[in-house]
Amino acid sequence: MRHAPRRRRTRAALLHDEPLERHPGDLRPARAAHLLTVDPTPVAGTSLFGRARASLAYVPGLDGLRAIAVAAVVLYHAQQNMPSSWMPGGFLGVEVFFVISGYLITTLLVAEHERTDRIDIKQFWARRARRLLPALFAVLIVTMGIVGIGGSSSDSLREHVRAFRGTWVSAWLYLTNWYQVIAGLEYSDRLGRPSLLRHLWSLAVEEQFYLVWPIVMWFVLRRFRHRLPAVGVVFAALAGAIALVVALVYRSENLGRINFLYLSTPTRLSGLLLGSALAIFWRPWRLATASVSRHGRWTDVAGTVGLGVLVWAFLRWHLVVDGVSAVHGYNLLFRGGFLIIGIATVMTIVAVTHPGSLLASRVLSARPLVWVGKRSYGLYLWHWPVFQLTRPRGDLSLLDPSSPDVRWGWLPALVLRLLITVVLTELSYRLLEVPVRSGLGYARSRVLAAVAAVAMLVTVVPTASSFAAADVLADQAACNRDPAACEMLGTDTEPAAAPTTTAEVPATIGVPTSAPPAASPTNASLVPLTTMVPAPTTTMTKPVATLQGGTPPPAPAAVTVPLMPIKPLALGDSVMLGAKGRLEAAGIRVDAGEARRFGKAEGLIDRYRASGQLGEVVVLALGGNDNLSARLIDVILGKLTGVDHVIVVTPQVNGLPKEARNHRLLLAARDRFPNVTILDWQRLTQSKLRYYWGAKGVSSPGRAYFWADRIHLAPAGQRYFTSLIVGAITKAVG
Repeated sequence: MRHAPRRRRTRAALLHDEPLERHPGDLRPARAAHLLTVDPTPVAGTSLFGRARASLAYVPGLDGLRAIAVAAVVLYHAQQNMPSSWMPGGFLGVEVFFVISGYLITTLLVAEHERTDRIDIKQFWARRARRLLPALFAVLIVTMGIVGIGGSSSDSLREHVRAFRGTWVSAWLYLTNWYQVIAGLEYSDRLGRPSLLRHLWSLAVEEQFYLVWPIVMWFVLRRFRHRLPAVGVVFAALAGAIALVVALVYRSENLGRINFLYLSTPTRLSGLLLGSALAIFWRPWRLATASVSRHGRWTDVAGTVGLGVLVWAFLRWHLVVDGVSAVHGYNLLFRGGFLIIGIATVMTIVAVTHPGSLLASRVLSARPLVWVGKRSYGLYLWHWPVFQLTRPRGDLSLLDPSSPDVRWGWLPALVLRLLITVVLTELSYRLLEVPVRSGLGYARSRVLAAVAAVAMLVTVVPTASSFAAADVLADQAACNRDPAACEMLGTDTEPAAAPTTTAEVPATIGVPTSAPPAASPTNASLVPLTTMVPAPTTTMTKPVATLQGGTPPPAPAAVTVPLMPIKPLALGDSVMLGAKGRLEAAGIRVDAGEARRFGKAEGLIDRYRASGQLGEVVVLALGGNDNLSARLIDVILGKLTGVDHVIVVTPQVNGLPKEARNHRLLLAARDRFPNVTILDWQRLTQSKLRYYWGAKGVSSPGRAYFWADRIHLAPAGQRYFTSLIVGAITKAVG
């Protein structure tokens, strides 16, 4: 008796429950590169995607689209330390991921229901856990290890641990986006060291969607399975309604509201809903072979236009921009921009998933793009903590293009940081993600080895720099709290060798360079000050040792600052904040804050004028956090035309074009405002930039002018900064 030949079960058939969707590239095992089951038996009237039933083959073009999206996000985050913001809209790659995820998760659920007449929600959640959690757990454990170990050694990262704890706990619960909204952590703020897990907000949005959407689709497919086109219209209408609400609620200069609109789950659902609507209308397994060629041409046109819009937005759009008086949101983005990106992504997906598309087969299916796309989830997870632990001018002098020791440009530094990210991603992909998805019984030993390997690699690469930065953070915090603590930081047993050179003085402030007759030899390096009336003084003494290289830093051995006969007002950012204690000891009222922008001075000036505390002398030490314009400077200085003396301290210039431009604009302001004196901090510190904490020969933070970023003030720099401001004030009123 002859038996019918037994149909061979392919690997695809054995793994039919593999899911479609993922956040940036929810990675597939290397041995099963597909999205849904494909029945390998040819059937007349079927498409290239298998039978006209719930089956969809692996589409490499989707991985190519993921690769473009994750590259945009990574480069957007990397440009924090680049010469210019040449990809200001790279953050929109996350919106592309949202649309892809909405499309794939809904396609998966619809296909499962068509195939089995049910949706196994528990199995869906289990698959999500196997694919998303291994790499995430590795990132959470490694980052906590770095921060925790650093915090327990010499009090180095304790303050960062407290700030990190909230994001770490919320990341485990997939609530990072809501934590950042409630805590007021602005996504657009790039100053200082942001949380190592700040980027997980988008994972939180998607995971919250994953928890709810299967239940929604179970209800929809149970009650409206014969009216799915209407359901698709409803999904698209909801996406449009969300975009409309965002546009109505948006206020361009309300950064708190912008932060909510960008991070909250309800306001970011439009992309996920657009993808879900596409899944209702566009199920490739239902395409007819006869229409493949005809549809392919039109889908290629649509996909090319959509992809072009995405690339254009990556290169031209912004999240926030600098306005006349303050930073504000990018109006186009919040007034329909997210919807435009969603529609462009839908157009690209239509082309990518069509079997006759040349865009998919010849462009987005290129092997390098597919390779990156398969690992895009890991790249997204690892790149942000790596970038924050290897910041140029913050952690590794090797990566600093302005380092006096290593003259590297920004491009090699970027390549090195990307290389570290790729190595960690590949380890995570090969040793954690794929083995866990293949079954823990098969991969238990490899998983354990992977955890050890990843932990060791991540620890070895940034540990030295993070520990050094940790000490700086702790010392800097201590200095800001108590100037006396700064003096203790520099006290040791090394022999002192006080320099005798006179500090240079910019011509713009006209401070006399000859010392008064009563000046003592120990004060020779202080800018000489002429007081209006005899006044008590506050003296800050600090031994200055010869550097290990044989050249002493030009720091004053003792700084005697006369108390001000008037009460000047000083408005500044985190640079001035470091010297706040010393300035107040000299009789100056100080209002300084971290990440403060130049435009913030407008409201502060109005407040102090209303309370009668503006006074006859105002010091402005702002501008390092902005892209300044002549108009913005005129607005702020115009509010001070009634003040007798306005002293503007220029920000430090460390190589970025915007810093040099800000410096030129502030120098030019003195020609338009006769009451303005420019204290050229950039010129005054040129010879002192090499004395930063961590540089060769600077053996203790008490001997440094700057912290490792060469912007914020270490103890010697705080004394120097204070003496210059006091000298400028004394000269102006004298």
